[in-house]
Amino acid sequence: MSSSFPSIASPGRAALRTIGTQEKNSRTTTFRSASELKQRFKEIGKTFDAVQLSQGPLNGKFTLTNLGSIFLLKIHTNQRLLLNGDRGFDCMSFCLEATGLADQHLLHNKPIEPYSLNGFRQGQKESHFQLTANTTTFLAILSISRFNAFISHCERDDLIEELEGHNELQMKPAMHAKIRKQLQSLIPNPALTMQQSRQITNHLYSSFLSALIDKSNVDYLAYTPSPRQELVKDFVDWAFKNSRNNYNLDQISELLFASRRTLIQGSKEALGMGPMEMMKRVRLEQVNWILRSTEAREDARFTTITQVAQHYGFQSRGHFAKAYQNLFAETPSETWLKSMIR
Repeated sequence: MSSSFPSIASPGRAALRTIGTQEKNSRTTTFRSASELKQRFKEIGKTFDAVQLSQGPLNGKFTLTNLGSIFLLKIHTNQRLLLNGDRGFDCMSFCLEATGLADQHLLHNKPIEPYSLNGFRQGQKESHFQLTANTTTFLAILSISRFNAFISHCERDDLIEELEGHNELQMKPAMHAKIRKQLQSLIPNPALTMQQSRQITNHLYSSFLSALIDKSNVDYLAYTPSPRQELVKDFVDWAFKNSRNNYNLDQISELLFASRRTLIQGSKEALGMGPMEMMKRVRLEQVNWILRSTEAREDARFTTITQVAQHYGFQSRGHFAKAYQNLFAETPSETWLKSMIR
């Protein structure tokens, strides 16, 4: 899929060259599967795996606003989703859940605090987060080097150590609302010129800096995922890479150097299901993407639903169809037919 948006992996001059019309710089699209959301992130250079954790039809909206050296994202989802992957080079983000009350927003399998700003830890290579059903989340994705240059310009180099050691800060509700309203106003009103882009970027930098230094209104929270939470992240990485292989629980535990009990408990705590059920969800998500995409089917030379199901390890047609319908609230045939009439 082509896109007019550059990769945020190395934002800066290349991104600034794309500044043009408002139509180019702000765009809202829908997504009907976690894999479609994965494709939206891929358009801006973010390589994530994604899976739907809750059951039912997925209806989501993804709004992307390009400010040149900052991408602003607004994601609304009616289902619980998990995204996992690489942050990219020279990349950090400020993530804010709109209501401040999302009870299933997890960052590296740790629940976020109400009214918090998340995801800004510098040096963090991986992204691993969950979005609560029926919530809206804002993300500002920016360059570490550019933001640090702004911090140095403001003579606050002492903050860099805070950004390297923390990944979350909790704010007073009033400050949370102020930043949310600022992001909300910018999403549909992007810069029309390079000068406007620089002004908006500097204003956003100032807002984030104000939050970072206002110790009376914010509280830095330590970045301390437990060994069990780290294990679940490693398991999710492993699951996406090995979803087609027929491993049992004992083999998975051994490969991850963990006990069955620890892996089961960690998976249920973070994902709401055991590891084998999670493996099945990942495979179903991969099948769903193939059935939704005529291009993907052509590339893989699949001509029947049975071929797709068997490719991803589903040998029983009845078991596969029931599991698929339970998760996505439609039959595999219905998904296939919808892809043919788009």
